[in-house]
Amino acid sequence: MKFDFIELIQKVRKPKDEKFRNQLYVFLICLGISVVIWFLIVLSKESSTTINYPIIYENPPDELILVNKPDSILSFMLSSGVFKLITLKHLTRKKPLEIDLSKLNLKKEGSFYTSTFQTSGISGSIIRKLNLSNELISISPQNIYFKFETLSGKKVRVIPRLKLDFIKQYRLSDSLKVTPDSIMIIGPKNEIGEISFVETVPEEINKIDKSQTIKAALSVPPGKPNVKLMPDEVEVFVPVDKFTESSVEIPISFKNNKGLKLKTFPDKVKITYLVALKDFNRVDPDMFSASVNFDNKQKQEKLDVFIVHYPAYIKITKIEPNEVEYLVLKQ
Repeated sequence: MKFDFIELIQKVRKPKDEKFRNQLYVFLICLGISVVIWFLIVLSKESSTTINYPIIYENPPDELILVNKPDSILSFMLSSGVFKLITLKHLTRKKPLEIDLSKLNLKKEGSFYTSTFQTSGISGSIIRKLNLSNELISISPQNIYFKFETLSGKKVRVIPRLKLDFIKQYRLSDSLKVTPDSIMIIGPKNEIGEISFVETVPEEINKIDKSQTIKAALSVPPGKPNVKLMPDEVEVFVPVDKFTESSVEIPISFKNNKGLKLKTFPDKVKITYLVALKDFNRVDPDMFSASVNFDNKQKQEKLDVFIVHYPAYIKITKIEPNEVEYLVLKQ
């Protein structure tokens, strides 16, 4: 007789025979009770497991800095019932364990100070924290090694790293002003000795149309994890003004002509520049001077024009012409 598995499943799901249905219910109840009893027996059995707890180190000794990387995890070997171990490992919040570095007994070794912390000293607090009795078997590592170095400090300048985007006709009217313009850096002597400046965290400012002051966080130099910045942020003043374009024409003078009488074509140069509206009336043609250098240029047809003097608060955008022809006149 061919076995029909599907027919058997349907018979179990919807039994028509009342006696079979009652027997099936009794079987399922007994099976469920058996599973629960088996599960409770398993949970009550003794077992062992390892629970990891993070460590944080607090209160470093005054004038010292930790230069090595001690263990950041403590591992506890526990022996208890399975249910309690599951609760401790998966259902208990693992609040970091705190180790007070100010209580270490330090020993001077050369230019360093060292200490060894025995983790067995905190077993009592662990037992109380986790509500243990005899469950704690061991702690790993048994010892944590610390290495400190005396802090050094020096002053370095601050360089702002800002990407500025202005609305049309607006631009910087002066250089950026950083307050404070220098800060103290503190850390191991070998690390701070290589630092000559610190930078602000890169920042982009768009659609600028007025002066503003921004707070900028300072960036610890890469590869210098033990260096601290004091303060760790500065203020950067961004002076902004509306600019307009103007121009001026001035005569061209000569340099290194060695007594020769020269004439350039043209004999004047037009300088186009941008100037802040507030400074527009301050600009005077006498503030500008332009020259050509005749030294060893006899064989050249044209000479480059150099703007020698101009106001610091303008920005030259064009020189017309930027080179001129010349003629040596008879004396």
